Amino acid sequence: MRERLHLVSGVFASAFHNPDLRDVGFAYALFSAAEFGSWIALLVFAFDRGGPSAVLVITLVQLVPCMALGPVLGALVERWTPARSLVAGYGLQVVAMGGVAVAVVLHAPYPVVVSLTPLITLSLTVTRPAQSAVLPAAVCTAEELTAANVMTGWTESAAALVGPFLVGVALGLGGIVAALVIVAVLPVGSLLLSVRVVRRLTRRGLTASAPEQEGSGVTALLRSSLSRTFRDPGIRVLLVITTFFWVLMGALDFLAVVVALQVLHTGPGGPGFLTAAVGAGGLAAASLTAFLVGRQPLSPTLVISLLVSVGTLALVAVHPTTTLAVVLFAGVGAGTAVFNATGKTLMQRAAPSDAIAGTFAVLESLMDLGLGLGGLLAWAGVQLLGPRAALVVPAVAAVGLLAVLGRSIRDVDASATVPQVEIRLLRSIRIFAPLPAPTIELVARELEPVAVSAGTQVITEGDRGDRYYAVADGELDITRGAEQLRRIGRGDGFGEVALVRDVPRTATVTAATDCLLYGLDGDVFLETVTANASAGRVAVEVVDGHLGGAGRRDDDSGRQTP
Repeated sequence: MRERLHLVSGVFASAFHNPDLRDVGFAYALFSAAEFGSWIALLVFAFDRGGPSAVLVITLVQLVPCMALGPVLGALVERWTPARSLVAGYGLQVVAMGGVAVAVVLHAPYPVVVSLTPLITLSLTVTRPAQSAVLPAAVCTAEELTAANVMTGWTESAAALVGPFLVGVALGLGGIVAALVIVAVLPVGSLLLSVRVVRRLTRRGLTASAPEQEGSGVTALLRSSLSRTFRDPGIRVLLVITTFFWVLMGALDFLAVVVALQVLHTGPGGPGFLTAAVGAGGLAAASLTAFLVGRQPLSPTLVISLLVSVGTLALVAVHPTTTLAVVLFAGVGAGTAVFNATGKTLMQRAAPSDAIAGTFAVLESLMDLGLGLGGLLAWAGVQLLGPRAALVVPAVAAVGLLAVLGRSIRDVDASATVPQVEIRLLRSIRIFAPLPAPTIELVARELEPVAVSAGTQVITEGDRGDRYYAVADGELDITRGAEQLRRIGRGDGFGEVALVRDVPRTATVTAATDCLLYGLDGDVFLETVTANASAGRVAVEVVDGHLGGAGRRDDDSGRQTP
């Protein structure tokens, strides 16, 4: 128990210590609450117009365009850079949800309202891949990235509780108009917070993407992204099992509406409250999520959490009372929270370093496919077997899928080793920015973390140079003799002058605060830089700038200052 509490407190400390991660997290919380809330509101809106069949229709209308466009949007996210795409996604969400709310307020014909709903899911298709790709730039260490994924899982669980709960209250008190107005207002906060994050990341050069290939249009980017995503067998297995997870989620959304309104007869607010129980279960499993996702291997956790989700859903069919249904739906939420955090962590670690957004966009399309298929299968199950028997079908399917995948699932952990945080840090430093993705990944694997306390001299003027350092966190002062030249921080680097010119250190670098650095062996640095013409040219320019060889002087990150 003490170990589990320590992990939980460590996750919160990591998230709230980092302002970028804090703002990204709060923005995602508002986004998720709006997403879950709008989904339930629109399903209830459709149910009132035409029963279960109308729920199925509006589900498919929202999801089908995203199934086709998801990978294309992912390629565009890579081209625009994930950070700016995150702002665009939140902006589109504000416009889309606001547009649907206005249409309902103005009593637009039902087909018009339904035709606007795909804009909402398209905004989500842009936002989630961008969020997953931004996180490695917003964190300082691989451990902090894991903590960020755990926090994202908790955020989604909280949103699954708060969003549907707010919608349930609004539906009960003010009807569908009140519910849609609430979910339209929430993403405005996400948009404002994301703008602030992008400004900070841009100042530090942490929004940089991999070098663009000549003539790389959207079609070429899409083809390349899909190729890199499906090349790895571990990623393919993750995509299959995660798609099934979203089939379960699609069935769950549909079944929550049908069970609440047809079996439990709870009234219009029932689906919102029943779905909110899923979020409550996810929050209740918060400490368990941190404990499990912080351990290795992760694939057993993935399997067990999926079985818990489908098993507790099946138990609802045994004796469907309102109290028992709420408790068991909370159990489903606990399992899905652990699965979601585990699957996202594995996928983020396994995705190609220059195609994280593209990989998650493929996953987003498969998610939409899974949600639509889940709704369709749940509808068919209700029609053929009845609501209670339909609750058991996902458990049977899950057991069959896991039996087929077998050993392949156990091999997933071997693929999840890409050093995403270190890659994004190197990409922000001018010397390394021109390197192609495979090379920068190799360099990232050679980095060694170095923690230094305030007041420590990392390098001393006149000493022999044998290492290059990238700054992941904290601030350092660069001095020459008695003169302070400048202060550097996250996203900067130092030590290249002695290595490139083969001279003693030309300055002293002292930690002004506690710092986390990544050290790179001098020989590896030189071999990498000299093997790439663009990187070699930039390195010479940076060194000349440090030594006063140009009218403008570069700081240690390679960014030029007057």
